[in-house]
Amino acid sequence: MKWHLIESVSLDKPALGSPCNGCGICCIAQVCDLGVALGDDQNCKALLQRSEGTFSCGLVDDPYRFIPEDDLSKWQTLDQMSGGTAGEQALKSLYAEMLGAGRGCDSDDEALQECIEEAQRFCQLPLSLPF
Repeated sequence: MKWHLIESVSLDKPALGSPCNGCGICCIAQVCDLGVALGDDQNCKALLQRSEGTFSCGLVDDPYRFIPEDDLSKWQTLDQMSGGTAGEQALKSLYAEMLGAGRGCDSDDEALQECIEEAQRFCQLPLSLPF
C-alpha cells in the first residue's frame, strides 16, 4: 500500500454510490485485480497522481504505457487497421468497464477509514531526540 500517498490526498472521499471525484483513496487502500496483474499487489504501478491533486487509473488513461509489450500487438494491429487509435480506445473502454468507471464510488466508507487510520499509524514513527 502506498501509505505516503494518503498524505497527498486533497479531496474528501465521496459517499458510497456518489460520483467519483478522483480522490484516489480506494486505489491507494487496495490494489484492484487489474493492478495486481501488473505485478504488485501492494502498490499499483498504474495509479497516476495528476498535478491538480486528483488520481486516475493509467490503464484507462494511457494503457499502452502500462500493459506488457507482448499484450500490445493485437491492440496496435487494430490501430493500424483503423488508421487511428481504435485499438487503444477499445482497450481504454475495456479497462474502464472492468473498473466500473462511471458507476460511482464503490469503496466501503468504514473499511477505508480503517485503512486511513492504519496509514496514519505507519506514518507516525516515534523518534527520541538525543538532546
